[in-house]
Amino acid sequence: MSQPAFLILDDSASERLIIKHVLSDAFPDAAISQANDAESARGMFAAMSLDCILLDYSMPQMDGVAFAEELRRAYPHLPIVLVTGVGDEMLVSHAMRRGVTDYIPKSRINVESMRRIVERAIQSCSLRKIVVAQREELETFAYALAHDFKQPIRQIRTFTELISQEVPNGDSPELQQYLTFLGQAAQRLGSLVDVMSQYTLLNQEPELHQISLAAVMENVTGALNSEIKERGAVLTFTGDVSLHGNETLLGQVLQNLILNGMKYNKSDPPRIDVRATCTIDECTIAIQDNGIGIAEQYLGEIFRPLVRLHTTSEYAGTGLGLTLARKAILAQHGTIECESEVGVGSTFIVRIPLSGGPSRRPDEAATH
Repeated sequence: MSQPAFLILDDSASERLIIKHVLSDAFPDAAISQANDAESARGMFAAMSLDCILLDYSMPQMDGVAFAEELRRAYPHLPIVLVTGVGDEMLVSHAMRRGVTDYIPKSRINVESMRRIVERAIQSCSLRKIVVAQREELETFAYALAHDFKQPIRQIRTFTELISQEVPNGDSPELQQYLTFLGQAAQRLGSLVDVMSQYTLLNQEPELHQISLAAVMENVTGALNSEIKERGAVLTFTGDVSLHGNETLLGQVLQNLILNGMKYNKSDPPRIDVRATCTIDECTIAIQDNGIGIAEQYLGEIFRPLVRLHTTSEYAGTGLGLTLARKAILAQHGTIECESEVGVGSTFIVRIPLSGGPSRRPDEAATH
């Protein structure tokens, strides 16, 4: 690291002097600035480029954690080290969730620990910046690729239909069959490209606000009206609630789960029951069907990309529907899980906060 620039933020002049002395010994070539409050620090950020900030937890007007959260929003890859005299693990955990990169207790400040923790914070943020840049590049590439695929897929389908129309009825039945296979393959490829585009777009942060579940269900029912009539399905809904989410994303999830409930279903008639119940802080939406069900050993796999439990000849699909559903629910700070019994049916359980904030069941947010 050549000539790093650091900022020490602490309302105590004596504490700043101690930290500066240790930091100078750990990084002899560093340019070290000091500030005694958040307002002064904001001005310094506007005037210079900093490699790391070391800030005290206990300060008047705004504590270190609150200021770290502000800095993280403005500077996503800034190394932030919390210097605290409070050795509380709960505080440290809270600080890390709010934007702090690392921390050092004041009782353990020495040259070696200071060098190790600051270098670790800088390296961690540098790696995170690389990962974010690579992910954004891959997302841009995937979206562009999906967009560029659409035109040749449309051309394949169009020319397949034109060739089919040119072949007289009854002539060359094998050729007609081949053209049908080709058209169906192009249609599946087109559907896969559309789904991949949706998957890429779901990496963007959606707008969340209070929405009516009844209004969402009304739109979903209208969109699926022809499919419901065609299958002779029975769709019921109870439990209108207001929750904190995104109408479009939640509607896509419910539509996907209801369609699956009709598609993977041999009952006469297919039944899908959507029920909503609430606790103090979250809404639980259960989507229950009387379909073919899912074997227990596959329940942990169904939300993974491109996982299919049936061949395309049995049930059409891309293998990304439930992956998209899970991603859309996580984007709304919610969770989704499945309970199922073969031959009886499946129940997908979606939990979404009633107001802003994460759901109380974070276990589902882990990557399967």
